[in-house]
Amino acid sequence: MDNKSCRVLVVEDEGLIAHDISTRLTALGHEVVASVGTAAEALEKAAGADIVLMDIRIDGPVDGIEAAARIRERYHLPVIFLTAHADRPTIDRAKLTGAFGYLVKPIAHASLNTAIEIALYKHQMERKLEEREALLRTTLGSVADAVVVTDHLSRVLMLNRAAENLTGWTHAEAEGQPVLRVLRLVDVESGEPAEDPVPLAILKDEALPLDRSWQLISRDGRQLMIEGSASPVKASGIALGTVLTFRDVSARLWEEKQLRQAQKVDAAGRLAAHVAEEYSSLLATIRNQSEQLLRQVGEYSPSRQAIEAIQESAAAAEVLTRRLTMFGTRQATMQPEVLSVSGVLRRMSKLIESVAGAGIELAISPSPLAGKVRVDAAQLEQAIMNLVLHSCALMQEGGQLLIETGNADLPRTASVASYVTLTITHTGREPDLEKLFEPASIGDDGLALAMVHAIVAEHGGYISAQPASGGCRFEMLLPRAAETPLPAESVEAGNVASVLLVDDRERVRAQLHNFFEAEGYNLLEAVDDQEALALGEVHEGSLDLLVVEAEVADRIAPALRKNHPGLQVLRIVELAEKGLKHASQEDLTGEIHRPFTQAALLEKASRLLRNRAVGEASSAAISS
Repeated sequence: MDNKSCRVLVVEDEGLIAHDISTRLTALGHEVVASVGTAAEALEKAAGADIVLMDIRIDGPVDGIEAAARIRERYHLPVIFLTAHADRPTIDRAKLTGAFGYLVKPIAHASLNTAIEIALYKHQMERKLEEREALLRTTLGSVADAVVVTDHLSRVLMLNRAAENLTGWTHAEAEGQPVLRVLRLVDVESGEPAEDPVPLAILKDEALPLDRSWQLISRDGRQLMIEGSASPVKASGIALGTVLTFRDVSARLWEEKQLRQAQKVDAAGRLAAHVAEEYSSLLATIRNQSEQLLRQVGEYSPSRQAIEAIQESAAAAEVLTRRLTMFGTRQATMQPEVLSVSGVLRRMSKLIESVAGAGIELAISPSPLAGKVRVDAAQLEQAIMNLVLHSCALMQEGGQLLIETGNADLPRTASVASYVTLTITHTGREPDLEKLFEPASIGDDGLALAMVHAIVAEHGGYISAQPASGGCRFEMLLPRAAETPLPAESVEAGNVASVLLVDDRERVRAQLHNFFEAEGYNLLEAVDDQEALALGEVHEGSLDLLVVEAEVADRIAPALRKNHPGLQVLRIVELAEKGLKHASQEDLTGEIHRPFTQAALLEKASRLLRNRAVGEASSAAISS
């Protein structure tokens, strides 16, 4: 189709006028697809037209203006109004429909053709503009960076999807709002709200980088470090507004900080090892020479006391040298294994309680859903205790200490993106968060946190310290080890099955703890029946299985079932007590005979839980 020839729909309820217009259009080389007199007929025939000539006053309940609006909405066709009425109210109504022309009867021959050509041209331009806007809108919506468009008064005109995710505002909610209400920018150093970048970008007439010390506070309270710019938008030399583009760089800055800290600790470790090596030879010389001097002087010589003081100082220096050597050569001592951080924390809970003392309010919350990590158990315990001792030392007057475990999936460029977290939050006052993990001295206290950082870094993890409400929060992230899927019977209503083991042997409890948690169970430990009853009282969630000596089971199982009615019991029985003739009946009862392997215990526990799940499913089916 070109502008010289088009298909025209004529909507005119006066027959003579409609015939006259149709004749003129044909003479001009256009095709009249139909000539109708009502809105309903116009809607039916408009699909085959390129343009509509619409009389404002037509027959029926719907006039030409309303009919034009419906045609525009359904078919996106250009409409030219034909009318003998040029009053202001009629013109204002017609403008609201997006009319492309307005011809007053009687219509001149030349005016008709000119109006059609201009209307078709404007329609083509409008379609191109719509396509371009759709392309730009899709492009802005798909880019990874957040984009916020404002007018010259700093009011939000548009947000793309990335901006919605970072700010917490939707486009519909943010439109027309002040930009600093949607984009809550705070200066990290002063804590004061940041200045509006829009006026300055318009004033400078160039892209203005956002201040690197600005932090974005999202609608849900997240604190994000961002970088980006504000660029003015101009048309015909007039500033229309700005486009703000920015991205979340919190993870990158955090990783850079971790890398710098790791480099510092690594450099300090290498220096410590070198210094220790140099000092060892010097101390050996001092020690040998002082021993020779002692052999040369008499028992009661005045010089003997001075030489012995030299030997004592050399011995103390050797202790410090050994600490430096340990700090500088840690990697050779690693013996990694796959274990549960939550399990390690549970085993250490009593030791942590004794360290914290009565003046500190302690809460230990190991998550049963926290994943497994591949670490050296002794080094992990040392890292946890160093953090606990450091935290308690800052709370001499009392305070609160919270220790938690969990999981974290971080958007990182490294091959590992899934981590197990251990967080320690205390209410003590840290003097300088930026230098916490730097060696302060060669004493135990000065190397404690530097050792923690070295341990975590050696295992491919990260550790950070951030200010928390009234104190400090340490967050340790260790790469999550690949795990086999949890057994089906260990999961009920989305929770990991909990097993309570009662045994007074610490080494046995520790071994079974690691084994059961590696298989996907949450194993709780109790030394005796009193501790088991206490655990049953305070444990959140259900206890699914009790593993205990037969004689103890009869005493505590009824009491535990008051809070945990679905509790199964696996009794441990000496084989001699049952007799060999009954051994074959073991699989039919909730009993296991000693001696047994950990694999046999796990298989028996899994079978009991599986049978319970099947029984509950059958009962539910019958009741329904």
